[in-house]
Amino acid sequence: MLKRILFCSNFYPPFFVGGAEIIAHEQALYLKKNGYEVFVFCGKHDDRQHHYSLIKETYNGLQVFRVILHGQNYYIGENFYNPTIDNLFDTVLEEVRPDVIHFHNIIGLSLGIINQARKRGIRTLLTLHDHWGFCYKNTLLKEATKVCKDFSKCGECLPELTDSRGRRLHIRMRQDYIALQFTKIDRLVSPSSYLASAYVKAGIAANKISAISNGVSVERFSRVSKVSTNGPIRFTFIGHLGLHKGVHVLLNAVDILQKGRYLGNLCIVNIVGVGAMADEVAKFVKENRLDNVVKLWGKVNHTQIEKVYQSTDVLVTPSIWPENEPVTILEAMAAGIPVLASALGGNVELVKQGVTGCLFESGNAQMLAEKMVEMAQNRKHIEMMGRNAHEQVAEDTLKNYVQQIVKVYQDQEKISTKFSDRIILCSGDSLSMECAFVIDQFCQQEGNKRYRFVMSDWIEPEDWQYVDLVWIVDNNGRERDLRESMKWGRSLLVPQRNQKLVELCRRGQCGLFYADEIEAEVCLNYLMERPSLLATLGQNAKSAGEVGLRNLSYVL
Repeated sequence: MLKRILFCSNFYPPFFVGGAEIIAHEQALYLKKNGYEVFVFCGKHDDRQHHYSLIKETYNGLQVFRVILHGQNYYIGENFYNPTIDNLFDTVLEEVRPDVIHFHNIIGLSLGIINQARKRGIRTLLTLHDHWGFCYKNTLLKEATKVCKDFSKCGECLPELTDSRGRRLHIRMRQDYIALQFTKIDRLVSPSSYLASAYVKAGIAANKISAISNGVSVERFSRVSKVSTNGPIRFTFIGHLGLHKGVHVLLNAVDILQKGRYLGNLCIVNIVGVGAMADEVAKFVKENRLDNVVKLWGKVNHTQIEKVYQSTDVLVTPSIWPENEPVTILEAMAAGIPVLASALGGNVELVKQGVTGCLFESGNAQMLAEKMVEMAQNRKHIEMMGRNAHEQVAEDTLKNYVQQIVKVYQDQEKISTKFSDRIILCSGDSLSMECAFVIDQFCQQEGNKRYRFVMSDWIEPEDWQYVDLVWIVDNNGRERDLRESMKWGRSLLVPQRNQKLVELCRRGQCGLFYADEIEAEVCLNYLMERPSLLATLGQNAKSAGEVGLRNLSYVL
């Protein structure tokens, strides 16, 4: 019987960013309450403490292992692969010896910890909270407010990134590595059908994803007793004060309401949270003398969030990015509060137009303002929608969630973990500009979607079975990769400027060489379009390795 469960999260209370950390903590507590031994492995951002020190402590009755992280751990080129954290995680596994590992957001830690779990044969599950598995921004937003529709064009937002070793990498390589790691997880759980479909669109196998709502503490929020008032309807925003949350849309709607003389007479606004736009929000309120009709609450600890809901008639969720399953919406509905939300992502699954709330076009401040007026003019309708909202989530309890998730923990069905794509393994200390250009061009061709570009030091020995080609992406490559390519029988693609590598390809008849980016792209397409040639070159490499592997140093 599975009894020992290890939760993994990049942040964890009392140090957290948003809903994902709250969810992880509430789930962990509920499982402990129901007799499971629960542990937590997480990060803690503190530049003042010793980098990568591991702190063991007790929080709310749970044993928590916190790895001290510094700002650099969140850089885009470093937040998905970190061998140091992988090793620390392995020491925790040795001590805890869990039956199940439940991953939440682990960007900022390392996806290599998935390998550590796999090596020990531990069952794994990952809850998806946003789009981090295929979008480095997490939000899918392009050009500030436009939602991305093609997940293969990350290079349009960020052509390259730099890892912890200072290596230049193509942004596509981040996504490709994560896709490889996801195949090593036994099951994925998505709280919304929307997010599950987005990951399937990004290439994740549909049969590995289960849609299970995160649930909410219905009992806790059912006890919220709203402070009654016959005054204006109170619309409340709760969340990070950032562009993706649509704070600017709400401010524009407030401006429209003010000019229409609805603000203060028909409705008032609460804004709860902190973030990058906090100063802009405060300036807007001050310059427009709205202190009496727009209340800025600042940060409210989640343990005290009921105070906010007591002063709320309608929750406003104006996000311009496709939300998954916002915690605030579930909490508000459990408290009998209807929701006014942008018609995007998981919002649409929770908010039923005219039944549990209202929807408006994402980014449309005029429509948001009109909906606020429409709702505020019918207090009885708000009350009815609030009752409907509570009824909708009444059974969506943490208890029901835990019952469902435990079934997933215990499910012994073997779902294939084989990687359906093929890997072009990149060997070298850095990706040359010409090679980055080639990746761009190669990936734009429809027939090449199945190929993944991964740095050689990111993979495990078992991953070599998925490798079709070893591509030297700087002047020299790595000796270990050349030896492994010959051992596994994999073709080479090497730069012409390294004559020793060219000689290796000629003498062993085991690969091609290129003079510039144009030739590299031609060679890459030529080989990928001719699997029989690729196989022959690979067999030649294996034969050459079997004959003279120990003497390979003559070309290095």
